[in-house]
Amino acid sequence: MNIVWTVVTAIALIALTVVDPQKVLTVCLDSCSQAVTTALGLCGIYCLWLGIFEVADRCGIVEKLSECLHGLNKFLYGNAARAAEKYISLNFASNLLGVGNAATPSAIAAIRETERTDRLSRTGAMLFVVNATSVQLIPTTVIGLRASLGSVAPSDILLPNLIATAITSVVGVALVFCAYGAAK
Repeated sequence: MNIVWTVVTAIALIALTVVDPQKVLTVCLDSCSQAVTTALGLCGIYCLWLGIFEVADRCGIVEKLSECLHGLNKFLYGNAARAAEKYISLNFASNLLGVGNAATPSAIAAIRETERTDRLSRTGAMLFVVNATSVQLIPTTVIGLRASLGSVAPSDILLPNLIATAITSVVGVALVFCAYGAAK
C-alpha cells in the first residue's frame, strides 16, 4: 500500500509541476497545514473517546456490555474466549457511536486473543468485516470533521449513514457466513 500512495503522490506532483509549476510549493504547504489541523482535531476526538472507554472499562460497564451482547457475539463469532468477547463488545460499542479510531485498539486486542495461526479464522474474518462495515448510530467522528470544516448542518448524514452501514454490515456478515459457515 505504501508503494501505491508513493506512486500516486509522485504522479500528482509531476502533473502539477507540468500544469502549473508556480503552485507546487503553495499547494504542498497548504496541504501540509490542513493535514496537521485535521489530525489535531481528530486527535482530540480520539483522546476523548479513548478516555471515556477507559473509564467505562474501569467502572465495569464494558463487562456488563459484554454480558448484554453475549447472544449476538455468540451468533456472530462463535465460542470466543471471554477476554476476546470483552474486546469485541467494546469494538462494537465504539463503532455504534461512530468512533472508528477508538474502535481500532479493541479490534487489535480481540484479534490478538482470537488468532493463533497465520490463517485467518472465522472469528477473525467476522471481526474484520463487522469492524470495517460498522453500523453507526451516531457517526461522531464524521460529524466532528464536518463541523470543524464549517458544515452548516454536520449531522445531516445520520440517516444515509445508518442505512449505508446497515446494508454493508448485513452483506458482509452474510458473505462471512457463506465463506466460513455458521459459528461453532
